[in-house]
Amino acid sequence: MKILLKRKTIVKILLCVVWLGVIFYNGTRPGETSQKTSRGLIEFAGGVMNISPATIQKVGVKFNDVNYYVRKNAHFFQYFVFSILLCSIVMQSKLQRSNKIWMLLFLLLLFPVIDEFIQKYIPSRTSDVLDIVIDFSGGVLGMLIVGVRRHVTHMKKGKRTIGS
Repeated sequence: MKILLKRKTIVKILLCVVWLGVIFYNGTRPGETSQKTSRGLIEFAGGVMNISPATIQKVGVKFNDVNYYVRKNAHFFQYFVFSILLCSIVMQSKLQRSNKIWMLLFLLLLFPVIDEFIQKYIPSRTSDVLDIVIDFSGGVLGMLIVGVRRHVTHMKKGKRTIGS
């Protein structure tokens, strides 16, 4: 049983590291490349929903505005997923509950700060405090969802979770 748990933990750690690699990979791509990816995603989504760029512009929405919101949502989503993966690892530790929470919050703020710092040195990329706030918000939401789910699961099993 211990070997199986260790394998699960190793898989969780690997998933978390790979996802963090995806985040940093996206953050280190030159601005033009990143913009092309966003544009491609918008065009793909528009095609799926049968909405052309011309239709979007007819209703008075500029493509750059759509692109801006897609990019900000990508920040949020990346750290939302990262948070869920990170929580699955940290919750297994033997730390006190409050220390787990503080550790998660610290890491969920540290990695966006590092990501934005690195972006400062990437061609045609900028560093933006708003992106850090968005990343951290996605991480905190993921953490809250994991916490609520864990609490509900324990309540259904009749276990006490508050303060444990």
